[in-house]
Amino acid sequence: MEGKADERDDMPIGLSFQLGASPRAMDAYARLNDEEKRQVVEAAKNVTTKSEMSQIVRELEQNFF
Repeated sequence: MEGKADERDDMPIGLSFQLGASPRAMDAYARLNDEEKRQVVEAAKNVTTKSEMSQIVRELEQNFF
């Protein structure tokens, strides 16, 4: 479809929500290159619990410099 974004690159709403609640994680995510962002999004798509999503965000926070 013309004008439709590639759904494989769409950020899961849970990741968007948790990044929005953590400026430190949001900044860390913004500093990632495109491949690293894709990896984070793919990992987020495979979580099944809120705690797993929180772990992804904590890892972003911990890797913030």
